[in-house]
Amino acid sequence: MALSELGLCLRLVEIVLGVPGINLYRLAAPDGSALPAFEPGAHLDLEIAPGLVRQYSLLWPQPAGDRYEIAVQEAPDGRGGSRCWHRQSVVGDVYRASLPRNHFALGAATPATRYLLAGGIGITPIISMYRKLVAQRQPVQLHYWTRSAASALFHDELAGVTDGSVHLHSTQGPAPRLADVLPSVPGDAPMYCCGPQRMIDAFDALTARRPPELMHRERFAAAPQQAEPSGSFSIRLVRSGRTLEVGADESVLSACIAAGVDLSYSCEEGVCGACEVRVLSGDVDHRDQVIPSAARATSATMMACCSRGRTMLELDI
Repeated sequence: MALSELGLCLRLVEIVLGVPGINLYRLAAPDGSALPAFEPGAHLDLEIAPGLVRQYSLLWPQPAGDRYEIAVQEAPDGRGGSRCWHRQSVVGDVYRASLPRNHFALGAATPATRYLLAGGIGITPIISMYRKLVAQRQPVQLHYWTRSAASALFHDELAGVTDGSVHLHSTQGPAPRLADVLPSVPGDAPMYCCGPQRMIDAFDALTARRPPELMHRERFAAAPQQAEPSGSFSIRLVRSGRTLEVGADESVLSACIAAGVDLSYSCEEGVCGACEVRVLSGDVDHRDQVIPSAARATSATMMACCSRGRTMLELDI
């Protein structure tokens, strides 16, 4: 796994214990220069080791103009990225990173109350949204599910809120489930959900009849999908005037790279959104986790790393 563009160099300057199993890592530009600003929901691609690139939500606000902060939960059965952070990282280590990218943004202000739903480490983009909405004096309700108070990242900050906008739920006790909370959410309310796969799957199922433009969610990793038979198809690169064949066993991304066409990419799993390209015509078989399923029929973009064409596609490349 690799990044085609790594625009930043960051030095690890501080490691802070969040809760057992989750550390906060603060990174700064080695020369002390200001880092690009970002909005809540943004994430960063970090090359933890050669060939090992992972995506992490950036905590808002920045600790300082020259620093970023991420939270990493150790996953013993994961793919190795979290173990590198928890067992090998040392203050002073230098990493290559992408510029911040945001496919989970709050969007424009709205008079409707926004509902923020988080499970476990999914609180990282959600608390950033909550902080921004509170700072803007916009109405918000946050629901956060964890095993216990001891495992709730930012527990003290959230438990100290007394205006009724924060609801902390322990899954070890008689807590309301997502299915208990969502029926009381008004139909015109924007919702944002981030958490484990089961939580996102439940969110998608429970909100399937709501306006898709109001439903927002972010997954940690690609959800397992039943592979659909897929043959080869053609893509026409409008800007370069080239036509390429995409084989049954390759992606739009790999076909472009093999032809010497440079595209940005990162996760290659349809999760991060780095390889998003604009579709000018054609029928897309969307297989990513970025575009909500309810919005795919009208989407004007696709993720080149995983989505395919049911017909010839004209792409803005």
